[in-house]
Amino acid sequence: MEIISSFIASDSSSSESSFTFENVVNKIDNIETLKLEFSEKQRIKIDNFLKLEFAELLYKQTFVEKNWVLSTGINKVKYEKPDIPKNDKINQAQLKNVNDSFGKGDFTYQFYRTMNNKSASFIEYVTRKIISSPEFINMLNEITGLNLTKINTIFMSKYKAGNFLSPHSDKGNGKLAFVINLSKFWKPQYGGNLHFLNNERTEIIDTYVPNFNNIVLFHVPDPTGIPHYVSHVSPSVKLHRLAISGWYE
Repeated sequence: MEIISSFIASDSSSSESSFTFENVVNKIDNIETLKLEFSEKQRIKIDNFLKLEFAELLYKQTFVEKNWVLSTGINKVKYEKPDIPKNDKINQAQLKNVNDSFGKGDFTYQFYRTMNNKSASFIEYVTRKIISSPEFINMLNEITGLNLTKINTIFMSKYKAGNFLSPHSDKGNGKLAFVINLSKFWKPQYGGNLHFLNNERTEIIDTYVPNFNNIVLFHVPDPTGIPHYVSHVSPSVKLHRLAISGWYE
């Protein structure tokens, strides 16, 4: 399958047809095991989720993407500014505010996001098409039994050194959250791990390392959600934690 060649020739009518559900998503052989695990834990991880060629394209897209936005929050106050030189001073000041608030115990986050652009790239268009498709949603329903009907949100994230997402529950975002991890050469000690907490938020009960080409799915029960967070990426790490995330209704 010459997906990369088709992507380069993205202006041809045949290129889009190369990106079908069957050509992008690997066949799941252990689906009964995954169904049982999800039923018991309400979360699963699937390794080697995408065809390698397509996963590589998504990884490369994170480097050519120019429309990154610094996304931060302190409790219910959101702040988003394009990650461009003219915003460096104000963005750095905001990062300091977020770090100060995190130390006080507030809900806070800081990372970079994209895929909300008015003029989408070809690979972004294809990604949205695939993961919004009936075939993709049917696969999720077979695993989770949640009767999902549509995707609510999708975005690409980049966590640099020092970035994090403090404990929260995702309530109100949808029934099922997903994270397609695109980080290469990642190690658990780098941070940026997805941790699940008990309801009291006093103990970590499960952890997923953002290894390249795995997907994490987890139920967001109504009305409380499920406590989880993304740990700080170590200040010394030069790599970025890369992912495509969102929720299904």
